[in-house]
Parts: sequence; structure tokens; C-alpha cells
Amino acid sequence: METDLNKALRRLSNLEAAWRVISANGRTSKSDEVKLELEKFAQDASRNLRSIQTRLVKKTFAFGLAKGVPVPKLDEHGNRTGKSRPIVLAPVESRVVQRATLNVLLTVEKLQPFVKTPFSFGGIRSERRRDETSREARSKALSAVPAAIDCVLKQIGAGGKYVASADIRSFFTQISKSHVESIVANAVEDPIFMAFFKSSIKVELFNLAELRANAADFPIEDIGVAQGNSLSPLLGNIVLSDFDRLMNEGDCRCIRYIDDFIIIAPTEKAANARLRRSIEILRGLGMELSPEKSSKGGMPVEAGFDFLGISIKPGIIRPAQKAQAKFLTSLDAVFLEGVKSMRGVANGATFDRTRSLLGTMRRVDGMIDGWGKHYWFCNDQPSMAAIDGKIATRIGKFLGEYRDIRELADPKLKTSILGISELAKQPREPFVYPKKTA
Repeated sequence: METDLNKALRRLSNLEAAWRVISANGRTSKSDEVKLELEKFAQDASRNLRSIQTRLVKKTFAFGLAKGVPVPKLDEHGNRTGKSRPIVLAPVESRVVQRATLNVLLTVEKLQPFVKTPFSFGGIRSERRRDETSREARSKALSAVPAAIDCVLKQIGAGGKYVASADIRSFFTQISKSHVESIVANAVEDPIFMAFFKSSIKVELFNLAELRANAADFPIEDIGVAQGNSLSPLLGNIVLSDFDRLMNEGDCRCIRYIDDFIIIAPTEKAANARLRRSIEILRGLGMELSPEKSSKGGMPVEAGFDFLGISIKPGIIRPAQKAQAKFLTSLDAVFLEGVKSMRGVANGATFDRTRSLLGTMRRVDGMIDGWGKHYWFCNDQPSMAAIDGKIATRIGKFLGEYRDIRELADPKLKTSILGISELAKQPREPFVYPKKTA
């Protein structure tokens, strides 16, 4: 017998909505492998989604084996710490169905307390409509980081004078699958859907042997969910529901974004007491704070603080110095790729037009546009102008490198290095002029 939840899961409109989210998220991925897979799926997305729907109807859909990727953790100076973050890259079909499963769960009434949380903002976002352009409309549609920062500012405005921030160590790898499964099962009351849900959060890796020492970091057993699965933030909200409730009792507020949280309190004593309380609650869940990313105690709001990559000081809201440095470093890497590629073609190497002068500038322009839009709510225009100045310096240096390379290059290669299409190098299928008959 087909249940309502399973019907909702395999509805084409649901799969299309899930694909839009997965596709949008993929645009910011740093993995060329992920982008390539998404581009391939997008070439005939309608047919691919119908294929998924057919297999869901026939109950033949299976979540493919995922790839485990240990991403090195960096310290505040950008140096590797020797530790890694276990990211699970599932096939694009699996990610679409996982997101579709989340869409269905978000409609379950008994799960709403875990979805609509007043002080938790990470992972489960609302979509802003394109016609919502007014300040009031944007405020109502806030989600993710902007929503969390907006909440922090409101709590400061309500009298918060001290803050203490913290990070939960290896959060996703500490979540018990069986624990959250039992809560979801009680909410949905649907054994058929639950069987599918369990398979959607199960982690099976095809490259487990290659991971070697890092293999133990990946959540292939009961403890731990995949960082990269659309369902994981909801599961995080479920496991931390009591944490959120207890941490917001009384005169303190605890604003959480997945595994990062900040305490806003009226006094230093209250901030310190609430920080100690967080340690006790997390210990009961088998979790702990990351000492290197957590406050030692309460600090005055007036002194300024960073949260979620945002620096907040009296009257100032701007990207944190670490976020700025990381962005400029990513631009440096793109410029360097362009210079190396242009030098290579000047020496006869195969050339990638995306690394040409114009190709590189297009990539840089896209990165600047995307980064700036991420911080649309920041109010410190001078800091943005200062970053523009640093970018301009990098562009000037890159153009100088291009000029030097072009001057020494073979004249036939100068257009290629620039990145302009060349008619003579375009593939053709020419017609054959008929031979004269006798």
C-alpha cells in the first residue's frame, strides 16, 4: 500500500524542487568533480528526474555508494592542523532524493518543533521569493547566516552586554542515527517511509580502503551522519532540541548555527554560567566543545566579536578578517592558475580558455560578485572599498604578467592567450565542392 509520504516523495514537483536546491548549492562547490557531475545531470535534467521518479514508484531506486573526502582543517593562520573534516560526496541522484526526502519531512506536523526553531538557523533554509525586494520582505524571509546575525543584533538591542561563542567538536560524526531515527519514526508513523529514510542516511563509501588512517573519521556505523547530506542539519536540530531549549531558559539567549553557537547574556557571570551549562548538556549527548574555537568566558559586546565569519562591533557589521583573507587567497590561486596556463601555452602546452586572460577575469568577476552578495547585510562600506583596492592591486599585477607573456609569445598564440575565439581553430564539417564531370 502506497502511503501519503511516499507519494509526496516521488512527486515530480518535489524532485524538481530538490534538484533546484542541489544545483544551486553545487555552483559554489570547490570540487570540479561535483560541478562536472551536476553539469552532466543538467544536460537532460527532466529525463533524469523522471527516471528517478520511475524507480521510486517501482521501489527499485537505490542510493549509490558515496565518496569519502577528508578535507584538511586549517588553523586561524590558514595552516593545516593535521586533522581533517570527513565530507561525504554522494552521487547526484542520491543527493536529489535525500533533499526530496527532507522536503517531505519538513511538512510533517510533529517535526515542526525541530524545523521552526526560534534560535537555531543552520541548514534548513527558507527560499526568498524573487519579488521580495523591500527591506521588510527581506527581513521576513531571512535564513541561514543573515538570520542568525539578525537575531544576534536583536538580542544585543534587547540588552545583551556579554557574549561567549563556541563550536561543537566533530558535531555530525557524534550524532546517533538510531536516536534520531526513533524520533522521526514516532513523528511520521509510517514504517514504509521510515525504511526508505534509514537508507537515505546510511553511509557506504566506495573508497573506504583508500582513506586509510582517515577511514575511522567517516560515519559508516550508527554514530555519525554524513556532512554533505541534505538531511543532516535536520538530524542535528533533532539531537540538539533539548540543548536549544535549556540554553535559552532565563535571561540568556543561545543562537546556534549547526555546530556553532553564541551566548548573549546581561552579565559576564551569566555568560560564564551558561557556557558551563552548555558543556554539561553536551557531555550528556557524548559531545564536547572545540577548545581552539570556543571562548574561555564571557566578553563585553562593546569590545567586538566574530560569529559565523562576521565581525560585529558597535555600529559595524562586516566580514571577519579571516573571511577576508580566505577570499583574497582564493583569488590569488585563480590568478596564479591563469599565469601558469598562459606561460604554458606560450611554450606549446595545451591551453584551457578558462585560464586565459579573459577567462580568468570572468572567473574572478564571478567570485567577487558571489562573495559580495553573501555579505549583503554588512554595513561597513569602507571595509568593502578596502578589499576592492586589494583586488585592484592583484588585477594590475595579473595584467602585467599577461603583458610580459604576450610580448615573448609567438604571434600566432597571442589571441589564444587573450582568450578570444579564433575562427581558424573552430571545428568544421565542410561541404565538398563537386568535381567536374566529363
